[in-house]
Amino acid sequence: MSEGRLDELNARLGEALLEDGRVYAGTSRYRGMTVFRPAPLNWRTTRADVERLVEVLRELAATLVP
Repeated sequence: MSEGRLDELNARLGEALLEDGRVYAGTSRYRGMTVFRPAPLNWRTTRADVERLVEVLRELAATLVP
Protein backbone atom coordinates (compact mmCIF):
# COMPACT_ATOMS: atom_id res chain seq x y z
CA MET A 1 0.00 0.00 0.00
CA SER A 2 1.39 3.42 -0.91
CA GLU A 3 2.14 5.94 1.83
CA GLY A 4 -0.63 8.22 0.57
CA ARG A 5 -3.18 5.42 0.67
CA LEU A 6 -1.99 4.33 4.12
CA ASP A 7 -2.29 7.92 5.36
CA GLU A 8 -5.85 8.12 4.04
CA LEU A 9 -6.72 4.76 5.60
CA ASN A 10 -5.30 5.77 8.99
CA ALA A 11 -7.29 9.01 8.95
CA ARG A 12 -10.51 7.15 8.13
CA LEU A 13 -9.70 4.47 10.69
CA GLY A 14 -9.15 7.10 13.36
CA GLU A 15 -12.58 8.57 12.64
CA ALA A 16 -14.17 5.11 12.68
CA LEU A 17 -12.50 4.32 16.00
CA LEU A 18 -13.95 7.45 17.61
CA GLU A 19 -17.40 6.74 16.19
CA ASP A 20 -17.25 3.11 17.35
CA GLY A 21 -16.55 4.07 20.96
CA ARG A 22 -15.37 0.70 22.30
CA VAL A 23 -11.80 1.88 22.76
CA TYR A 24 -9.99 5.18 22.35
CA ALA A 25 -6.80 6.20 20.61
CA GLY A 26 -6.29 9.63 19.20
CA THR A 27 -4.55 10.39 15.94
CA SER A 28 -1.81 12.85 15.17
CA ARG A 29 0.46 13.88 12.32
CA TYR A 30 4.07 12.66 12.36
CA ARG A 31 6.40 13.36 9.47
CA GLY A 32 3.39 14.28 7.38
CA MET A 33 1.51 11.03 8.01
CA THR A 34 -1.55 10.23 10.12
CA VAL A 35 -0.55 8.03 13.06
CA PHE A 36 -2.32 6.61 16.10
CA ARG A 37 -1.56 7.89 19.58
CA PRO A 38 -2.76 5.41 22.14
CA ALA A 39 -1.72 6.38 25.66
CA PRO A 40 -1.51 3.24 27.80
CA LEU A 41 0.06 5.14 30.68
CA ASN A 42 -2.54 4.47 33.35
CA TRP A 43 -1.21 2.00 35.90
CA ARG A 44 -4.44 0.01 35.50
CA THR A 45 -3.93 -0.54 31.75
CA THR A 46 -3.47 -4.23 31.11
CA ARG A 47 -2.11 -6.26 28.24
CA ALA A 48 -5.71 -7.25 27.51
CA ASP A 49 -6.62 -3.56 27.12
CA VAL A 50 -3.90 -3.07 24.53
CA GLU A 51 -4.84 -6.28 22.75
CA ARG A 52 -8.47 -5.09 22.66
CA LEU A 53 -7.37 -1.86 20.97
CA VAL A 54 -5.50 -3.81 18.30
CA GLU A 55 -8.48 -6.16 17.85
CA VAL A 56 -10.91 -3.29 17.33
CA LEU A 57 -8.52 -1.48 14.96
CA ARG A 58 -8.18 -4.62 12.85
CA GLU A 59 -11.93 -5.18 12.81
CA LEU A 60 -12.66 -1.62 11.73
CA ALA A 61 -9.84 -1.59 9.18
CA ALA A 62 -11.31 -4.68 7.54
CA THR A 63 -14.51 -2.70 6.87
CA LEU A 64 -12.56 0.14 5.25
CA VAL A 65 -10.25 -1.79 2.92
CA PRO A 66 -11.93 -3.25 -0.17
